Amino acid sequence: MTEEKKGFDQAMSESKNELEALRTALNDLMVRFGLRTLRTYQTARKEPLKRGEIGSLVKYEMDNVIADLSQPGNIETIIKRTALEWERQQQK
Repeated sequence: MTEEKKGFDQAMSESKNELEALRTALNDLMVRFGLRTLRTYQTARKEPLKRGEIGSLVKYEMDNVIADLSQPGNIETIIKRTALEWERQQQK
């Protein structure tokens, strides 16, 4: 196996581990969005939210967050910020 291939395999393995960590972090962030929604709805009621309501409210929030993030303006902002961060990291 060539050194390039070994380096590539190592980078792919590290990238897979990083992807798993990023997915976990994203899921944790989405839970925070869901909890924020539940707290907001709970403040408007005296009785506790029901399990079925919780599922519906969290799904509605996730759908809205994903839709917001998918807007072209948001995607462009992410692309620009990523490009700037890449350039900054390359200068190190």
